[in-house]
Amino acid sequence: MQQPEKPEQPRKRFPGGLLLFVLAAILIVLTVQNLSSEKGGKVSFSHQVEHLVNLDLIHKDDSRKIAQNDNLVTFTGKFKERLSDDAKMRFRYLELLNENHSLSEGREEIAKNLSLLQGQVRESAEMFLVLSGTPIPKGGFSVVSPYFDTQVRQNSVVIHSLPQKRELSLTDLQGEYREVSQNMTPASVQTFGEHVDKLIQSYKSPTLGIGDEAMKQELRAADRKVSETLGGNLSAEEALARYQSGLITLNQITLELLKKENHTTLGGLRSVRNYLVNLNQYQQTAQALDENEAQLTKARSSVANVTWFFNNKEISTRALEKQSPEEFSLWFAQSKKEWDAFGANKGTLFKAPDQPRNAVLEKTFKSQEPSPNYLSYIFLTIFPILIVFLILYFVFARQMKGMGSGGAMNFGKSPAKMLNKSTHKVTFKDVAGVTEAKEELHEVVDFLKDPSKFTALGARIPKGVLLIGPPGTGKTLIAKAVAGEADRPFFSISGSDFVEMFVGVGASRIRDLFGQAKKNAPCIVFIDEIDAVGRHRGAGIGGGHDEREQTLNQLLVEMDGFDTNEGVILMAATNRPDVLDKALLRPGRFDRNVVLDLPDIKGRLEILKVHARRIKLDPNVDLMDVARATPGSSGADLMNILNESALLAARKGRSAVTHADTLEACDKVKYGKERRSLELDEKEKEHTAYHESGHAIVGLSVDKGDPVEKVTIIPRGLSLGATHFVPEKNKTSYWRKELVDRLAVLMGGRVAEDLFVGDISSGAQMDISQATKLARSMICQWGMNTSLGPVAYDERSEEYSYAMPGQSAKNYSEETARQIDAEVRKLLEEANTFANKILTEKKEKVELMTQMLMEFETLDKEDVLAIMDGSWDAENKRKKLKAMNDAHRKVPPPPPSQQNPEEKADGDAGPAAPQGA
Repeated sequence: MQQPEKPEQPRKRFPGGLLLFVLAAILIVLTVQNLSSEKGGKVSFSHQVEHLVNLDLIHKDDSRKIAQNDNLVTFTGKFKERLSDDAKMRFRYLELLNENHSLSEGREEIAKNLSLLQGQVRESAEMFLVLSGTPIPKGGFSVVSPYFDTQVRQNSVVIHSLPQKRELSLTDLQGEYREVSQNMTPASVQTFGEHVDKLIQSYKSPTLGIGDEAMKQELRAADRKVSETLGGNLSAEEALARYQSGLITLNQITLELLKKENHTTLGGLRSVRNYLVNLNQYQQTAQALDENEAQLTKARSSVANVTWFFNNKEISTRALEKQSPEEFSLWFAQSKKEWDAFGANKGTLFKAPDQPRNAVLEKTFKSQEPSPNYLSYIFLTIFPILIVFLILYFVFARQMKGMGSGGAMNFGKSPAKMLNKSTHKVTFKDVAGVTEAKEELHEVVDFLKDPSKFTALGARIPKGVLLIGPPGTGKTLIAKAVAGEADRPFFSISGSDFVEMFVGVGASRIRDLFGQAKKNAPCIVFIDEIDAVGRHRGAGIGGGHDEREQTLNQLLVEMDGFDTNEGVILMAATNRPDVLDKALLRPGRFDRNVVLDLPDIKGRLEILKVHARRIKLDPNVDLMDVARATPGSSGADLMNILNESALLAARKGRSAVTHADTLEACDKVKYGKERRSLELDEKEKEHTAYHESGHAIVGLSVDKGDPVEKVTIIPRGLSLGATHFVPEKNKTSYWRKELVDRLAVLMGGRVAEDLFVGDISSGAQMDISQATKLARSMICQWGMNTSLGPVAYDERSEEYSYAMPGQSAKNYSEETARQIDAEVRKLLEEANTFANKILTEKKEKVELMTQMLMEFETLDKEDVLAIMDGSWDAENKRKKLKAMNDAHRKVPPPPPSQQNPEEKADGDAGPAAPQGA
């Protein structure tokens, strides 16, 4: 029976109109206060007052201070309406003093650079005099004449002596040339050329530093000419003439450098030029500093009696000039900022509350007693507190609204949803592929319909039914079907709904859930993913008593606390029965465990038929082929495959889902979407085709192998190609011969690459990994080895150990481990040899299949069998693909016929014919 639904009571909420009224009132008060207040000056800190007083920008009579405590004051004042002459003189003095500091610092920096440059000029000049052989006059060789000397600094550069180091000079080479020309031999000419080349390199050196571009070009030309002569096969006369040309070039450059211009010699050297530029800057800075000193002396006399407030100190004008230039520069920058802001502040009032006391406030501002301001107290003290309380109220109310229906008062209530016949219509007809599970649950349905039939014989219906199975096998669906068949209320809740941030909520919701169930008995309570609250107690890291354990304890109590005659049956679903607490699984709580395993081929066919009711399928679609091609798929996977096939057919413009669409959807769901955008060159595709052909040929040649369903080189997921094998029947166990053949199939791809490509790629990584895992299982788990015998050597952790996840312990010695590795390697080598033998014997088949894969990219079961038995016809394959592509293609409607106006009028006069008539 169904309980009448109670009308939902409206919840009381905070009146929104009152909040809007409060906010509007606050806005009006702030607006009126802003409009009524006089525009204020931009003074916010006490250190600004120093500059306002120093520059005489405010009225002293209107300056007031109100003591807030021993350290803080609130000061007010008023700016003058215009600048006074005294204010202008003060600012001009400060501006000149700051400029004086800047010029003095700049002059000292330039003087330091001049000292460095003087040394470079002296070094370059000495090198030039040595290389050119120019003698030093009696009074010294003047590079920069004493014309540039000042009273403060000696700027001239005069060379009086040279270093004792002896080098080849231009004068020496001119004498050597005369000797060689008189007694010419090839050796003397060669030596003379080397000396000329060495002197040219010295003239090009950075130490000398010739900066004139024309001289540098002449030096490069002379250097190139002499170098070519040294490496050539010219006669002695020709070589000497070319060397003489280089010597003449050096002589011309020397004479050009010795020209005197603007009281300087060697003006073509880079060091001399740099020195003259800096010397000019020094002279200009010195001249500007002299002019500044004159102006500063005049301005100083006008402010001689002014008392300045400098960084909270009261000092005189003379003391102000002795302050640190860096400190004065920062202080003047703030003064200039206040001076520039006077244009916007003139004639305005200013107020700065709660500022620290300083010297200028104590000396120039008059003290005033504070007056009470109740309105400010209300707005500055009470109003912020009120706003904070309102914000907290709304935030808390919103959070409580999301914590279950009913807000904070119903936070401990169960959020379970009650479904009845009017809200869901799932029955056993909608569930397929789990025949045994439906038979067991029929008893639950019969009990809910007629409990007296069981109680009259003394039978006791199971208190709880635990549905166990992998994800997607229909655990939740079959629970809904039980409620639908029995036509009884169905309470559905997730295990995670019992775990909240507050302590005790989970246990409270458990009590409320079973209380509601008793009121609506007979009914079904379904807890999905019960492992969220039903895990082993104390098995977590650190153990302990947590909220989840409280919830589990309350669940155990409730399951024992009601009798079967109350008509409440608890059903739960999980895919991790190994983690559930033992007390939860004992008889009397969960009496019956219903296993919903992955469906076999018959079950998959039944499931496909159920989901195909709403899909428009082509009559040629064989669902058995789809069931056969999807081993290991769950009901959810099969539903997804049919849905994907319908979407694929719609994208291709078909009027019905074809057989090819279903098979392509199978590949997409199982292996991923085709990566057509992946660019592969022909060599890469050919290598992949050889790899997959090797798998297929070996799979078709072994005795115990599964049939080949498809071979493709279209990239899907993380693979560049695939060979699909589909078993002919359900397999519950594997035989050794089957596994040996499977190892050979796995090694077939790698062997094919070695035989036909001549190299091995990384594409066989997954094949080798699977083969190694299979061989190790054959030896360690299934005892398929004569050397080690029927002994289990697998590594598994204890079921209820407290080890970290992923830990395991070996239960055999290191010697046994080495034997296991040796036997695994032996199995893989035998499989590799077997695959090599098969592919060597059937090279023609591999080559043909590779060529067809390069053309068609995908070969189905009929194609590979035709290649193996020699009946392959490529033209038939092309016709087959065209027919599949054109199948159920929607034909566009014909264009409207052109009618005469009379015919159109006649046609419009009659009733419209129904569409499709």
